[in-house]
Amino acid sequence: MLVLRAVLLLLALPSHAEETTSAGPGALLPLPKGACAGWLAGIPGHPGHNGIPGRDGRDGTPGEKGEKGDAGLIGPKGDSGETGVTGVEGPRGFPGIPGRKGERGESAYVYRSAFSVGLEAHVTVPNVPIRFTKIFYNQQNHYDGTTGKFHCNIPGLYYFSYHITVYLKDVKVSLFRKDKAELFTYDQYQEKNVDQASGSVLLHLAVGDQVWLQVYGDGNHTGLYADNVNDSTFTGFLLYHDIDLS
Repeated sequence: MLVLRAVLLLLALPSHAEETTSAGPGALLPLPKGACAGWLAGIPGHPGHNGIPGRDGRDGTPGEKGEKGDAGLIGPKGDSGETGVTGVEGPRGFPGIPGRKGERGESAYVYRSAFSVGLEAHVTVPNVPIRFTKIFYNQQNHYDGTTGKFHCNIPGLYYFSYHITVYLKDVKVSLFRKDKAELFTYDQYQEKNVDQASGSVLLHLAVGDQVWLQVYGDGNHTGLYADNVNDSTFTGFLLYHDIDLS
């Protein structure tokens, strides 16, 4: 169809000779060379190829600094790092402030009370304190040789013991504290022989308490004996004194 239209267009156009001879007064002037008739359009051309991309433009001017954003979320805790090298010892510091004074302790004074005495004669009288007049130790003089009694001057716990020789008669002996018998010992005499009897006890004493030995019963139990080769002894000493909390 396009070809047919093109042929018709060529036939309608006057030739170059007709244009020369027919020119005259009132005649239409031919169209300028290169002019296109407005009543019939040409065939549309094919689209052109894309052009080559242009070069990058210049960097723009830096913009203004924006506002500070909100803090982000706290991230997870990281792994512990390796232990560092021990540093050099620093200089010695100043002395610290003295601490508070401690509570009062027990006195350094050593409390002493002790005696050790022996019998020098055969005992014949019952129910009275036995007088041990042979003194082995009595530095504090808490034992009274004239009465045969120990007098407590330091309150506390005491240990008492006695070792007696038995001869000629049976022996019944008791240890007294404040007119009360605390300990009893009985030994039966074996004829033509020397026997031994003993006893010991712990007693808590207060200041002023007295302790002694005596024969109890009748005169048939006074077999306590002593001579230059046989001893009967009475001993006592302080173990622990009472703590003064005042």
